[in-house]
Amino acid sequence: MSIVNAALYPLSDPDRRAAIVEKATRQLGEDGAAAFPDFIAPDALAVMVAEATSKFPLAYRRDQRLGFNPQGPIAETADEELRSRTTPYSMWILGSDLLDTDGALRRFYESEELMSLIRDALGVDSLHTIADPLININVTFMGVGDQQGWHFDDNDFVVSLLLQEAETGGAFEYAPAVDDASPEEIHRILDGASPKARIQKVEAGTLLLFRGRRALHRVTEVAGDTQRIIALLSYHKEPGFVYADTVKQNGLGRTEPLAAA
Repeated sequence: MSIVNAALYPLSDPDRRAAIVEKATRQLGEDGAAAFPDFIAPDALAVMVAEATSKFPLAYRRDQRLGFNPQGPIAETADEELRSRTTPYSMWILGSDLLDTDGALRRFYESEELMSLIRDALGVDSLHTIADPLININVTFMGVGDQQGWHFDDNDFVVSLLLQEAETGGAFEYAPAVDDASPEEIHRILDGASPKARIQKVEAGTLLLFRGRRALHRVTEVAGDTQRIIALLSYHKEPGFVYADTVKQNGLGRTEPLAAA
């Protein structure tokens, strides 16, 4: 089974691949995000959704209120009022160790074809899968009332694959290049009153590369009977990377792997 939609993304054709990479690099430079709609072949996407939903009963429930995690210059200029602001994080998260080792999601994550594309689009010399058994490819599920509040990322970039859209809500909203904005502008973004915020169109099967360290972003509240399901693919520029236990405990409620079921 071919996972990538080769009709739209003929990555084996050097000239057409070069055009795909050039477009993604330009989008990342201009907007901080590059979307690859319908990147996954329909049959493969159906397999991935079935694989993810079969593991949903094992997912960890996360209900927290967190700060917006300032990065860059705003970390130095944020006042006490801004630092005290929190937004809700509510979702289920599936640890990497609970995914099938030979499943479509893991094969996609580890494929050299994908990693080569990401590496070239981001303009980095090296890219490696994460060695951490709990956080390398994770799946999050968001149902009625769930959302991911405004935040900056700790990582230089994030790779995600939307598997299933919510019936209503669950939009990816972001304000690019605001890590050097004034505290007043950050307040306006958090209040939903800034023209800098925009919605990134993401449909099921879309691969998204996103530079989240400089962009404040969130996932809006979900409504309706259909869950929003997304796979988060973590990579690092150096081999053998493992996350701190505090990160794993905060995100998954544990620090040790379990057997896949």
